[in-house]
Amino acid sequence: MKQLKEIFGRKTSIWLALELVLVTFACWWAFDPVIVTSYVTNLPLGYDPDRLVRFEVASTLPRQQLFTTQIPIGLEEESLLHKVQEMDGVEMAYCAFNNPIGSGITSMAYHLIRDNDTLRVTNYGFGRDDKMFEVFGIQSLTPEVPTTELTRDAVFEQTVILTRSTAMALYGTSDVAGRMVKAHYYGYNADKLDYEWMVKDLPIRAVVEDVRYGVYDRDYTILFVCQGAPGINVPIIARLREGVDAQHFMEEHQHEMQHDLVTEHCYVKKMQTVREGAKTYTNRYGTSRMTRRNLLIAAFFAVNLAFGVFGTLLMYTRQRREEAGVRRAFGATKWSVFWGFIREAWLLTTISVTLGCIVYFQFAAARGLFKGFESFNPAVRYWFDDFGTHFLVVSVIVYLIILCAVLVATAIPAWRICRSEITEALKDE
Repeated sequence: MKQLKEIFGRKTSIWLALELVLVTFACWWAFDPVIVTSYVTNLPLGYDPDRLVRFEVASTLPRQQLFTTQIPIGLEEESLLHKVQEMDGVEMAYCAFNNPIGSGITSMAYHLIRDNDTLRVTNYGFGRDDKMFEVFGIQSLTPEVPTTELTRDAVFEQTVILTRSTAMALYGTSDVAGRMVKAHYYGYNADKLDYEWMVKDLPIRAVVEDVRYGVYDRDYTILFVCQGAPGINVPIIARLREGVDAQHFMEEHQHEMQHDLVTEHCYVKKMQTVREGAKTYTNRYGTSRMTRRNLLIAAFFAVNLAFGVFGTLLMYTRQRREEAGVRRAFGATKWSVFWGFIREAWLLTTISVTLGCIVYFQFAAARGLFKGFESFNPAVRYWFDDFGTHFLVVSVIVYLIILCAVLVATAIPAWRICRSEITEALKDE
């Protein structure tokens, strides 16, 4: 208590405390979205994107002609798939359906219904006897249906596979193979010769480990459905052998791509890792722009924190040069004086940041905390979904950032003062 009176008995300490309160409020507003976004984007994907290479397939024919021509484009793309599988360094490959995993949300979403509860899920297609799950390394959780048999003899729009989180949200367990799930989806009604929303009971073949459709997916909520034959000009996804570097592989096979990975009407126009493909998607649809904006805002406040707090503390500490000289003259050691400066800076920062967080709490209670990731799955909850935990975690991070800045800004001049001669420190006294 005596030390607190000494600290706040100085006018400059009060102004410094007010500045730290304002800095705390600003840092909270700037760092909250960055912390949550960084956490979500670093969640496990459920597969190794660095071992997956995406081959973009194109055709020399106009797109409208692809659907009317008698040329068997599908057979040519299948020939490209075989050529990719035979490349050195490729373990296995398959033709994707529309956008493969890692390329963002597909154009179709199902709504699964159970006990009047509806769960929105992202739909990804796979082909009969293809190797999608093996290529991505997605493990089956159903012992009687191993990973190598997940797509074996699959039936069009009848063979359904859930992720663990989807099963947990619907049934509270991942042991649901053989059950029926009611799906509300956009399908073709032959009686009306039109596309419309339809309800259908689908048998669940198996449950697989969680996998994320993109780096901004937080729910792992995916429904895999057999979709028959792939579309036109769909990408080929190849899994590289263990130890093969993706960048080296693409550089080594660049010439091969231009001369060998071609057919009469189809060719591979580009190779990139699935991770790079995910970045392309996020750049196209603006999610990464939002992240960069948040990072720039946070960086702006971090720089201002560094310059503002550093400048104030440097001046504040240097003004106490004479005080340090008096203490040294009365027998205090260099280290005791130095740690005295550090201890006061810590106490001042702790009190100021606590007050700043209390002030921001009033704002957060009225406006809410950052919620940039909508959740469809009630079974998947993270620390930022709970208001109390979210506020506590970000407050601790903000406190540690500000404390580090304050301690560094205090330690530099304090150490120089403590190392100076007593007579030099007292010359102005």
